[in-house]
Amino acid sequence: MATADPAPPPRVWPVLAVAAASAAVSQAFGRFTFSLLFTDVRSDLGLSNSRAGSLGSANLLAYLTGTLVVSLLVGRVGLSRTTRLGVVGVTTGVALLAWSPGAAVVAVALVLTGLFAAGVWVTVPAIAAAAVGPERRGAAIGVVGAGIGVGIMVAAALHAAPFADDWRGVYRVEAVVAVAVAVAALWRLRGSAGPARTGSGFAAMRSVPAWQRLLLSYGLYGLAMSLMVTFLVAVLKEDAGYSVGEASLAFFCFGGGTIAGGPLFGPLADRVGRPRAMHVAYAVMVGSAVLIGTGARPWATIAAALFGTAFTGVPTTVAAQMSDAIAAERFGAAYGVATLAFGAGLMIGPQAGGVVGDVTGSFRPVFWSAAVVAAIAASLVRPGDAVTRRV
Repeated sequence: MATADPAPPPRVWPVLAVAAASAAVSQAFGRFTFSLLFTDVRSDLGLSNSRAGSLGSANLLAYLTGTLVVSLLVGRVGLSRTTRLGVVGVTTGVALLAWSPGAAVVAVALVLTGLFAAGVWVTVPAIAAAAVGPERRGAAIGVVGAGIGVGIMVAAALHAAPFADDWRGVYRVEAVVAVAVAVAALWRLRGSAGPARTGSGFAAMRSVPAWQRLLLSYGLYGLAMSLMVTFLVAVLKEDAGYSVGEASLAFFCFGGGTIAGGPLFGPLADRVGRPRAMHVAYAVMVGSAVLIGTGARPWATIAAALFGTAFTGVPTTVAAQMSDAIAAERFGAAYGVATLAFGAGLMIGPQAGGVVGDVTGSFRPVFWSAAVVAAIAASLVRPGDAVTRRV
């Protein structure tokens, strides 16, 4: 029986740390902070749930567009260069959000952060996987995913901090942090992963067993996840009567769960196989959606933390399963294809959930719907969906 590779050597950790920080800036600051601030932005700008939700959908549509662009160009541009460009672009968007005087500028900034966030998340898992041995790819990708959780916890802490007096104040602090991470990425990620081989991401994706079902499952995960993240704070504040501090604590716990999710599900996927680990993550997601929807104290807050583990657990496991079949230099293009499916589902959630909130006067049905969607996604994953060869 093959033994696991030893822990990554010290020179690997700086690369993983900067990759994780880059993921935090692109995903937590550039995308998920808006979910935390949804009701604040809506009220400040005088928007309906549907219109505020459309801002989130614009961000995710841009993310989907960016993913398509990255999947086509990463072969020529290279993994590390694409990551660095993405971090700089997201930082620019976050700085614009910190200044935004109205809805139009918010929309432009969210489009910018969504567009460039794709350049980071499509590439950093490949950079992490390439930095370690084949037996530790799941764990390495998990470390990168944990960075998103750290960023979410930072956003939640800022939301409750007195010096961040409004939603723009949260983005102001995030912009400062993003600048520091962008500088670190420009320095540390130079040459950490060279240009990928040119070629079709779809061709590489087809080497993954049951790739059609994997893409459909990942797309449904994106839909369920976006419904839950976008309206987590809203359902607790407006349906369950949580105070701002209580709702921020739940979002903080969600962020803590995302930190644990990558390191938990990455090694789990290495030990028990990718499909089994994915089933566990989806089961956690379904149960969490039901509990959060009830708003019951303290179970909804605990469920938010559990949801966080599934939030990073599913993409970590999907990336690990793909890395088993695809060589590192072709992973970026192929993962771009997977992220297109993910982004398609992701884009629908904020707008659909906003409409449900306006029509029903409650966000609880949003979470019941998310539970059903996650269960369907789990049914598409089969025990035999694993691979030992690579192309």
